[in-house]
Amino acid sequence: MKKGIVSLLVGLFLVMSVSSGMAVLPFIRNNDDTVTISREEYERYQKFTKLELLMQIVDAYYYEDVDVDKMLDGAATGLMAGIGDVYSCYFTKEQMESITEETEGVYTGIGCQLLADSESMLITVTRVFKGSPAEEAGIQVGDKIVYVDDVYYTAYEMDEAVSVMRGTPGEMVKVTVLRDYKTIDFDVIRREVTINYVEYEILPENIGYIMLYDFYGNAVEGFKEALEAFAEADVKGVIIDLRNNGGGIVDIAVNIADMILPEGVVVSTKDKAGNEETMTIDNEYYKVPLAVLVNGYTASASEILSGAIRDYNAGILVGTKTYGKGVIQAELQFTDGTGMKVTMARYYTPSGICIHGVGLEPDIDIELNKDVVTKYGYNNLPHDQDNQLQAALRVLSGQSTLEEEIAAAEAIKAEKAAAEAENATAALDAAIAAGQSENAETDSESVSEEVTDTNSAVQEEAPSEADVKVD
Repeated sequence: MKKGIVSLLVGLFLVMSVSSGMAVLPFIRNNDDTVTISREEYERYQKFTKLELLMQIVDAYYYEDVDVDKMLDGAATGLMAGIGDVYSCYFTKEQMESITEETEGVYTGIGCQLLADSESMLITVTRVFKGSPAEEAGIQVGDKIVYVDDVYYTAYEMDEAVSVMRGTPGEMVKVTVLRDYKTIDFDVIRREVTINYVEYEILPENIGYIMLYDFYGNAVEGFKEALEAFAEADVKGVIIDLRNNGGGIVDIAVNIADMILPEGVVVSTKDKAGNEETMTIDNEYYKVPLAVLVNGYTASASEILSGAIRDYNAGILVGTKTYGKGVIQAELQFTDGTGMKVTMARYYTPSGICIHGVGLEPDIDIELNKDVVTKYGYNNLPHDQDNQLQAALRVLSGQSTLEEEIAAAEAIKAEKAAAEAENATAALDAAIAAGQSENAETDSESVSEEVTDTNSAVQEEAPSEADVKVD
């Protein structure tokens, strides 16, 4: 049999020590080619004897030869899944390569941005790239990917699902999504996808508009280019669109904050040992009124930037409550090409608030018009039909005040709630009326049955002619 699992785990710890900068464990090599370790480490390795036993049993009794490396990858995947944290996971070599491709901005796949939804435990589509195979097939923002090539995946296996959706250009992959409680199958042809992390334009009201899709790749350069164009045009304000932005690299979020916020703390972190770290920026920045568009898929690094903008009173948040991912992960790559991601700390906004599981409430709480989204699709929503964008635009251009927009949004919510209550009451009245009608029919049938039963009883009790006696 190949090397024992204990030896492999020892090697893994050594690899981790070299690649992550941790201190090497205190092993002592003797002259007789044996290794002495401390009792503490010995007791630690004893916990893995079950894995060694499983390996031995498979080696001795399984009816075919097995790929031990795949078994170890599976064991590592299961080990990380046992944490119970959808953000901590093990990456195979292939998965690490895919992550590198996404970070650089070019890969072969279907063209979706995904989020591991810790509430539904499903893989959620938060963005469909324009002109991508996914968009052409009909996959939409908000879809939950439940099967890939007829294999079921949860949020825990999102990276595995991603690796399956990526592959050779021109080949087809079957993607099954859950939408409105129904499953829909899509046959998507893979091809090379170029991720555009930043798009920008100047709107007619002389307001700069930046669509920031992710905190990866050339996002800092793209954001800087946009601000330079806005400064040259002397815009009245800037709208940063972080809707469906699932986050990315924290340093990129901090660098972007450095361009638009004054000197101070952008974000602070605290690990389980209580160690704190703060990330700060200088006082050189582009000062302009800001509005940030957010929604339920605005997460992680997006919430770091949004929270900092709010805490510095540099801008307003418009849209719906953000996702609430207030934890940070570290990524490690081992010398064999595999890797891992582990949640290492909670993060806090400049005012010291941790939004994990809570999210950020917008200043102007307004939902997108669902009829408009249905008509145009989220990716092709015209600016003049985007009511969240228009609310931000009116405030920054001076057409209305923040207080007026908040009041208008509250009025819309109240009107919607009243309509829903009215519909619910009408539905209840209809149900009651239907129930009363049904009960009336049932009562009528019961009376008829009682009469019939009574007649039957009378007939049964009446004497036959043979029983009649004449005195």
